[in-house]
Amino acid sequence: MSKRLIIKTVLICIGLFLIMDSALFAYIFTKYPLNMEKQVSVVVATADIKKGTVIEERFLRKKDVWESTVNSSIERDIGNIEGKKALTDIYKDDYIRSCDLLEKKDWYKDDERIIVLPTNMEERLANLIRKGSYVDIRLQKDSGEATEDILYKIKVEDVLDETGTALDSKSAVNSKTAYFKLVLGKKERQKIYSAAKNGRLIYELYCDNIQKSGEEFK
Repeated sequence: MSKRLIIKTVLICIGLFLIMDSALFAYIFTKYPLNMEKQVSVVVATADIKKGTVIEERFLRKKDVWESTVNSSIERDIGNIEGKKALTDIYKDDYIRSCDLLEKKDWYKDDERIIVLPTNMEERLANLIRKGSYVDIRLQKDSGEATEDILYKIKVEDVLDETGTALDSKSAVNSKTAYFKLVLGKKERQKIYSAAKNGRLIYELYCDNIQKSGEEFK
């Protein structure tokens, strides 16, 4: 066998080996891919948690998951969850999401109730009062033009039409009267009821929602 033929045969064998070797590695990496992604710890439920439950540490545990499966709403720290209420049913092994939790400062107090107060539509539009606005409530007495301070910086939970539908809803009806939905404690409600017997309630709008809050007027 000539030297040239030997060299050609060797080169062909090497080429075939490299092709087979590449194909083998491609198959292995396709069948068993190397995952270089980082894992992160998130909080999951150890048992079913009913809506309204105050969440305790025993309901929670940490679990390592791939970073790509986690979004910003998923809680990673058990300390951020303890003592909050579940806004929805959370099932065993579910991720705990911040949007499913209610902080203690946002719970209703035992004596708080929802009340609805009417105002004419012109006054409401002139003051640009809408859902989420903060208002001072004043009394204009029947006996004169003087006004009296009743409540200070009260949040308007919603503005409703005569059917109880939110005015910003497409199904709201045209009406001359708007109704402010408020959440007030017993003492605040009593002030409103007493004032309403002596004149007309007036609502003054804050320029924005971050103005400094003060104590309720005495």
